[in-house]
Amino acid sequence: MTSITMGSPHLHIEDPDLIGRRWRTGVLLLIVADASFVAALVFSYFYLRGLNTEHAWLAPKQQTAAIWMSWLITGLLVVSAVIFRSAVRGIQKGNERTFVMAAGLASLVVLVTSVVQFVQLATFPFGVGSSSYSSCLYVIAGANLVHLLLTLFLGVAMVGRGRAHIYSATSNWQVRIVGLWFGWVSVAAVATAFATSFIASP
Repeated sequence: MTSITMGSPHLHIEDPDLIGRRWRTGVLLLIVADASFVAALVFSYFYLRGLNTEHAWLAPKQQTAAIWMSWLITGLLVVSAVIFRSAVRGIQKGNERTFVMAAGLASLVVLVTSVVQFVQLATFPFGVGSSSYSSCLYVIAGANLVHLLLTLFLGVAMVGRGRAHIYSATSNWQVRIVGLWFGWVSVAAVATAFATSFIASP
């Protein structure tokens, strides 16, 4: 009769690959749910911009947000996703040092991006209730900040677990799954930055 010690992380009742596939399915479903939320934000932005009921899209002489700021945030997120992808490749080759360094650098870029996003939110030249455009910008920027903070948490966790030698060339499901999240967050940022680049109502 085979006994399994609860404190041993190397013994599994089920195949680790089966568990990993379940994790991946769960994260993919989370991404699909989050994608529907981002799609709703983008749709709402274009809908309110196009409808412009009673000219409420922009208040008279209202200042607008700097488009380059949103693209800067997006660019930094894409860079972090690319760097984390190199971390995934590193651990798949069994190189723990490369993994830890790349995951740490990706997390640092996400931290810088979070600061930039907070600065953008804090320095919008309008209030949240100034216009429909203002409301949309605050919600989109706030949602992006939540994405960033969650991604930062995951990145730092990967660094810590990498330093603890949790992952290897044959056991790295969690790293690959976090890589999916990094990629999705950068895609979401591109979508919202593209949408908010169109300001004036047609």
